[in-house]
Amino acid sequence: MAIKDLEARVKALEKKVTRLEDINKITRLQRVYSYYVMHMMRDEIYDCFADRDDVKLRWLEGTWYGKKGVARYFGVGDKKRPDPPPGFIHQVMPIAGVVDVAPDGKTAKGRWYSFGGVATPDQKTGKTNPGIVGGIYEIDYIKEKGTWKFWKIDWIIPLSIKIPSEYWSPAENLGRMLAEFKAFEADEPFIQGDPRFVSGYIFPFHYDHPVTGKPTSEGKKNAALLKNIKGAEKAVRDMFGLDDKKTKKTTKKSVKKSKR
Repeated sequence: MAIKDLEARVKALEKKVTRLEDINKITRLQRVYSYYVMHMMRDEIYDCFADRDDVKLRWLEGTWYGKKGVARYFGVGDKKRPDPPPGFIHQVMPIAGVVDVAPDGKTAKGRWYSFGGVATPDQKTGKTNPGIVGGIYEIDYIKEKGTWKFWKIDWIIPLSIKIPSEYWSPAENLGRMLAEFKAFEADEPFIQGDPRFVSGYIFPFHYDHPVTGKPTSEGKKNAALLKNIKGAEKAVRDMFGLDDKKTKKTTKKSVKKSKR
């Protein structure tokens, strides 16, 4: 093979590798974003977007423009909008992603299914109605200073299923059930007060923010939540209309069934 042909082949392969690396970084951004949205980590969500006036969020309830629009929608820096209460959850997973990078490597497009469970408090009633949603994203990404960010997001929800609050089991219920379950020769026994069974607890991330490279805020949020575990649990029970006595009876029944 001639040197010129070899050089051309190497150049083509380098281009393919760069394209694959871009797709991998965009996919990572999309997945990490969904983890932040699960607990509405506003600052982390905000940092996933490009610093441009033509950024667009086209949600079902309206459209927001620019980085300032992103801040308004998610309530970044708005002291009048406190963090979501412990019962909030938005575990909507991005799956079946199709990502195409533009020939110049500066922009890209992606399409994703977004499927999972949600529990969003009603600001008027103070109650939470859980459910399942299945949405579709069409997203434009842009590379700023070598880093991929969100540029434009379009979103629809063709599937929406409501779940009666009495069928929703928060983390505290699972903790009660496991506390009564006799595990088989565990090297470390069940921990009473384990934060993993507190609604609103954010399972710590092993990675920093994909755009800023900075550590994320789950440590501070968890510390604030765990200062008053009883208060957090009461908030969850009130939002879902759960009666403590009924829950304990249901838990005991579940334990008996699991032992059969």
